Amino acid sequence: MHPPERNGSADYPGWLSLREIDAGLGLGKGSSFRAFKRLLPQLTEGRDFVVLDHRSHAALATELHAAGRLYRSSLNPLLLAPEAAALLHEALQTGE
Repeated sequence: MHPPERNGSADYPGWLSLREIDAGLGLGKGSSFRAFKRLLPQLTEGRDFVVLDHRSHAALATELHAAGRLYRSSLNPLLLAPEAAALLHEALQTGE
């Protein structure tokens, strides 16, 4: 399933990047990504998260980079819906 085409970050209100989750919890780069990988079987792409392909979502990725919401090295950024971000946040706090 591919996420619907979006025009900008306003189309993802409340969605968080992995960088924002790491920073919010005071964790190092990659912490939220590893937890995301563990939770992935419980998540549905397009509903719980989107992967922004660098070719088709270049404008949005540029906007998110400029806002400091992504790691510089993010080629295909990942955004989590608020509910999925809360699940990831909980997993990181409890060490799941």
